[in-house]
Amino acid sequence: MYKKLSVLIPVYNEKDTIKACVERVLDADISDLELEIIISDNNSYDGTKEILNSFTDKRIKILFRDSNGGKGANIKNALKNSTGDLILFQDGDLEYSPSDFKSLLEPFFLYNADVVYGSRLTRAKATSIVGFPNYIANHLVTFLTNLLYNKIFTDIATGYKVFKNNIIKEMEITSDGFEIEPEITAKLSKNKKIKIFEVPITINSRSYDEGKKVRWWNFFTYLYHLIKWRFVN
Repeated sequence: MYKKLSVLIPVYNEKDTIKACVERVLDADISDLELEIIISDNNSYDGTKEILNSFTDKRIKILFRDSNGGKGANIKNALKNSTGDLILFQDGDLEYSPSDFKSLLEPFFLYNADVVYGSRLTRAKATSIVGFPNYIANHLVTFLTNLLYNKIFTDIATGYKVFKNNIIKEMEITSDGFEIEPEITAKLSKNKKIKIFEVPITINSRSYDEGKKVRWWNFFTYLYHLIKWRFVN
């Protein structure tokens, strides 16, 4: 049924991790699927571009944006160039481990899933301990999602999401920033025909000093867009 996996890696100033990230994606267990890696660079200036230009593996496609339009714009840039039957979002900072690919892909083959979320908050796998405000914020946005959309997610802010090609390609995504995450979840949740699964994943969260880009105000952005998309078609 599925022949090809597209791994989308949006990057911005990730010179310290992008090489290791790509190497681990190339080595990940994806069964018999053909692999396509699409890296969209959001106009990095720290040396990331030079590292990307050094890749020679033919499975890797590099896209360079002329300006930084936000995470959403970067994901959409990679998405429109993807050709896989399954499409996986992978951050370039290695907070998320490609060793979880096998678990993320399994529900598509066993249960005919349409979408799979990798949950950081089940603690079923190795979980780095973060600050209490981050913990509460993740639970609050997930609770609000479940309340508004009648779901039982454990982690909607996860960066690990995998989609059947038609599910994500046919979705009209308007967000250019971090608000792309609640927009996608909201639109998936409003479609009762879409089968969404969650699997536990490992998470090795980095600090702001190490380059973490999500900020405290993104919590309020999440809340606003979750409520907005509940009532806007």
